[in-house]
Amino acid sequence: MERNEFIKSLGMGVALVCTGACFSACGKKGDSPEPGKPNGGGSVPSGTTASVDLGTQLLTVGSSIVVSSILFIRTAAGNTTTSFAATQAICPHQGGALSFIQASNYIQCGLHSSRYNTSGSILAQPNDGGTTSALKVYPLTVSGNTLTATA
Repeated sequence: MERNEFIKSLGMGVALVCTGACFSACGKKGDSPEPGKPNGGGSVPSGTTASVDLGTQLLTVGSSIVVSSILFIRTAAGNTTTSFAATQAICPHQGGALSFIQASNYIQCGLHSSRYNTSGSILAQPNDGGTTSALKVYPLTVSGNTLTATA
């Protein structure tokens, strides 16, 4: 075998191996998250609960914390459910982390600056030209000093 033929056959073998690896890594259709939502839209599995200790966390109006992919926000004084909000902590656009911006009183995505109010409604679409959907908002209960959200 001449050198030219050897290089051609070697190149074809490498190409076939790379193609096979690519196809196997791609997975099948059912393996992918929701279209347009690479990280699955930040869904919290149904039935999931997350709790916050109001004696040590969320002490001031405007404070926030993420527990088990749920963003808890204190919106008012008092320890009743109306003093808090709980939304998904992952942006439905492309899976960026959401943060509560206390000074502006909205929730913002760290990736493309989508903005939402504390009831989950969209205030601003992503700055990358894409679109987002409203945030999931979770029902809350208060028992003593424990605030619980249920997905």
